[in-house]
Amino acid sequence: MRWPSWFRRRSEPSVRTRRFDEDALPEPPAPTLEQSVEEGMLLAEYATRMAVKNHIVVDTIQYGHDFDPSRHTAEAAAMLRELAAEQGEAAGRIEEELAAASGLRGDAMHPHDYRDVDTANLTLRRDAALALAGALRAKADSEQQLLDLVERGRADAWDEVRRAIEAGLDAFSGREALRDDYERERPARLKLLIWRDLARLQEERTGY
Repeated sequence: MRWPSWFRRRSEPSVRTRRFDEDALPEPPAPTLEQSVEEGMLLAEYATRMAVKNHIVVDTIQYGHDFDPSRHTAEAAAMLRELAAEQGEAAGRIEEELAAASGLRGDAMHPHDYRDVDTANLTLRRDAALALAGALRAKADSEQQLLDLVERGRADAWDEVRRAIEAGLDAFSGREALRDDYERERPARLKLLIWRDLARLQEERTGY
């Protein structure tokens, strides 16, 4: 029996594809000094905000102090100066690697075996580390920039505490809310939430 042509399964037309050639990809542009410093500042500011946030949580929840920005600017300045010192040390190490790589030919034996072909990249990294160290020290010396960091850390701390309170209240809802003495016990439960759950959160986040 010969099937009618309309019932026959039509084969999909094949599409010829060329093999992927990695060498044909365009070279990504090298980062500029400004881009390297900007990226480093973003990372440093984030690390400082987290340190300030933890400092605020401990100072207000564990020690019961009222929030005062001036109590936390020193923490922000210390963190920035610590990061600046790390960048200065990194610049010193890169300077040594640059001196060793200059004029050295041949293939690298491992990722940190720098050769003359790597000197441009090493120079950029050294200059970026030095520029970033200077920018971080300038930020640590600026009272207004420190206050801005503390304010952002305060917002991060409040967001963390708010989420912890909401999670705790959600856990107390349901069958607890149906108890006759729920409203009477509510202040004590909130106090327990603050002293127990937030203390546990602070310990998880800060390590003490």
